[in-house]
Amino acid sequence: MLLFENSVCTFAVKHGIMLKKCISYLKNMRCGLYQICTILLFAISVSVSGQVHVTARFDSVWTGYFRRDGGGWTAGDATISVPLPDGRVIWLFGDSYTVPVDTNTNTLPCLFQVRNCYMVQDSVNRAMFKTVLDTTMTGVNQTTFKLRPNDTTLLWPGHGFVRGDTVYLFMERYISATLEYAGCYIAKLTLPSLHQTGIFPVHDTGPGTIYGRAVIADSAAAKLYIYGNKLDWIVWEPVLARCDLSNPLLPWEYYDGSGWSVFPDQAAAISADPVSPGFSVFNKDGKYYLLTQENGYLECGLGRQIYSYESPGPWGPFTGKRLLYTEESTFNGAYLLTYNAQAHPHFIENDELLVSYNVNDRVDTISPYICPSQCKHIWTDRMDADTYRPQFIRVPMGLITGTGPGLNGKEAVSRVSISIVENPVPAGEDFHFIIRTPQNTFGRMRITDFYGRIIHDTYLAIPAGKTDTFFSSPAFNGLYHSELITNDGERHITKIIVQ
Repeated sequence: MLLFENSVCTFAVKHGIMLKKCISYLKNMRCGLYQICTILLFAISVSVSGQVHVTARFDSVWTGYFRRDGGGWTAGDATISVPLPDGRVIWLFGDSYTVPVDTNTNTLPCLFQVRNCYMVQDSVNRAMFKTVLDTTMTGVNQTTFKLRPNDTTLLWPGHGFVRGDTVYLFMERYISATLEYAGCYIAKLTLPSLHQTGIFPVHDTGPGTIYGRAVIADSAAAKLYIYGNKLDWIVWEPVLARCDLSNPLLPWEYYDGSGWSVFPDQAAAISADPVSPGFSVFNKDGKYYLLTQENGYLECGLGRQIYSYESPGPWGPFTGKRLLYTEESTFNGAYLLTYNAQAHPHFIENDELLVSYNVNDRVDTISPYICPSQCKHIWTDRMDADTYRPQFIRVPMGLITGTGPGLNGKEAVSRVSISIVENPVPAGEDFHFIIRTPQNTFGRMRITDFYGRIIHDTYLAIPAGKTDTFFSSPAFNGLYHSELITNDGERHITKIIVQ
């Protein structure tokens, strides 16, 4: 029996079958080899060729830092970090809880308390934080950043930087009732006291574009690079502006694809691929890296993949898409919303990048109710605090740069590509897929609707080269997702518009 079990694992590794399947099989047989394969699963991931690859991992220590039960911030999203010169770190959050957690049930009420706030992390004891709120006010007006007391609009944080004795924090203003974007602002804090001296509007940056998602201060060039999103129907294209580093409130220039323009509407996408609403850009060793999460449109189970791209300069083009991590955790048997992964390059340790992503819950109103939906009765229900707290992972820099063990620039990039010949596609008719892969492989093709319900599910044998295949489109108009999962665990998601 042991020889047979060993043959099973050998076959799995040789032919790129997921090692988890081998382990599950051996575990069911209650054999000793299960323990060996379990160790291997945590140590390596195996490609179709059997080559050892580095993998990202969940960081329980950093996730634990943000499992705070009282004394200030206890849950929230955004999770954007700005390092200070003295070693402290500002952590910016959007809608946040500031009430204590019921530690018997690990729950919070369904309604949060403030629209934004920040915590200051200690320079030595990274588990120690101080929450900054407007304690002169009560209720929602304790929100840290607001244009005035009792302001009916809200500010959600972007990225920030430090220059001299001032911290500059980008803010996005929204109309509370409609969440319509109402302009870019910059909050100023003094160092080292972090006293807020004002919130100032940036000049008009053009319709449908939000800047301040990520910033890079280039001291050598005396320039501040400001990354943003430009909305193209339902997808966000990454764009770039720049200004004099000494004063980001002065007029900006916008990268138009070949140079710089003073006209905001000339801003061109700096990557052929879209990004999530929140994303990061950072530079290391002379290269620039863009980190983004697949946009799941705030639907449970979608958008769980985190990717990176690279460029020789801050203006792109950002290419070389690499899958870094797929979020697979569930709560009560269901996926949560996952969104807006953020890189924290000032916390690279052991050549591993610290990355956070947000989780959240949503109440489903349409069967099959794929979200946990903890707050069906918003005034009386309670939610698990960990379903609205950031999660952290560690990503080996070799996985991002393509230079780690078992990786090179080509192997780190996804080997399979899929595309739809004509998109939108007619409802209820066959539409044309093209799949390209350098070698024979197997895959599972799923088509799901906006709520994660499976419309089509089939297994494919995919020969090397270009493969033309046809599927029947959904019968009703709307936005759908096709997901090809190859037998080495790679996921390739394409949006389908049916009309």
